[in-house]
Amino acid sequence: MILGIDIGNSNIVIGLIDKQGVINKECYETSKEIQYEEYIRKIIGSNNITGIIISSVVPKINEIIEQTAINICGKTPIFVNSELNLGITIKYDNPQKLGADLISVAVGAVAKYKGPVIVIDIGTATTFSVINGNKEYLGGMIAPGPHTSMKALASMTAQLPEIELTTTNKVIGTNTIDCMKIGITTAHAAMIDEMLERVLNELNENEVKIIATGGGAKKIIDMCTHKIIWDENIIFDGLYEIYQNNIQC
Repeated sequence: MILGIDIGNSNIVIGLIDKQGVINKECYETSKEIQYEEYIRKIIGSNNITGIIISSVVPKINEIIEQTAINICGKTPIFVNSELNLGITIKYDNPQKLGADLISVAVGAVAKYKGPVIVIDIGTATTFSVINGNKEYLGGMIAPGPHTSMKALASMTAQLPEIELTTTNKVIGTNTIDCMKIGITTAHAAMIDEMLERVLNELNENEVKIIATGGGAKKIIDMCTHKIIWDENIIFDGLYEIYQNNIQC
């Protein structure tokens, strides 16, 4: 059983993983000021941890989490990067610039669903990762996520508030709150649908599976017209696969 840690811009998700998938996980705020020892111990419980793997897009947190994990488990974590044995080929202009989260979800998607596959990760940013039938990571797209868009609207305008991002079936709002919901959630779904059309046209492959993950994904993809598989644990599938590919026997 391994400990997987996904360090994102807004949240850190800590999970126990084995070959069957995620056994248990918890989500916490990403902050340099938080002591994560209690959270890691809570997840581990009495389980025997054979290894640790970390996906991080917040370098300033890495040392804190690494040392905490070592102190608790006595294991040195593997940090996801493009130089590991991933089971996919990264065709990015500079593979070292590809985020660990994008690498992890791509590996998880290929391991679980094969290729070709498109992974949409909706969080602080909404990202597209495109992998062809030859297990080649071709590239993708990065856009502001729904919550990021909402906070930008609220912070850069005098009269628009921060709102709860619930959805509505209307596309013509008759009050400020509904107009914002439509402009953020419905418009985000419309953006995803149109981007998928363009990506599928450029990819030009048959039977492309589309996977969505991330904290803000479920309510958005329910409004999309494309068939999209919701998989909240795909990054942990990727972490497990990468760990197995790189374990030192």
